[in-house]
Amino acid sequence: MSEEPQSTARHVAQIVAAAEQAAEELRAAAEERANARIAEAERAARMRVKAADDEASEVRADAVVAADELRTLAGAEAEALRAEAVAKAEAERERAHAHARELIAEARAVAREVLREGEELSGNLRDLSDSLRINADRLLRDVRAAHGELKARLDAVDLDRGPAQSKRSAPEPEAPELDVPEFLPRRR
Repeated sequence: MSEEPQSTARHVAQIVAAAEQAAEELRAAAEERANARIAEAERAARMRVKAADDEASEVRADAVVAADELRTLAGAEAEALRAEAVAKAEAERERAHAHARELIAEARAVAREVLREGEELSGNLRDLSDSLRINADRLLRDVRAAHGELKARLDAVDLDRGPAQSKRSAPEPEAPELDVPEFLPRRR
């Protein structure tokens, strides 16, 4: 085997290896981004729940102070304020939980999209790899055909009569037309 096909085969192998490496790096980066988004959503949810708890504690404390000052005059009013504060805290906590669920759902949607894009890129890289293998086989086949024709021409030359006489006896074969392969990723 001559050096040029070996060089081409090595080059194709390097391209395929680089493509597979790039796909793995993309998948790892996508997974890292998705994990970061989920972690960010979880942190935001915890902060909102803590803020709601802190606010609830402050509202409760205010309600207790107000109730103590007005206990003799408005015991019933103080109890109503306390109940209102608890309800407000619960409503705020529920809003914080709902917002946290929305953030997590959004992060999951982003993670799914990143995975879908990574799978599409991976498929394209597989298609490119297949195309490169097919093209390498075509190239080798064309090189072998060209080699066979050149060898046939050389074998047709009669060394005793000279190249001018042997050309008359054997028609010159036409060189094969090599076709240029093209890679187009499949539509998904």
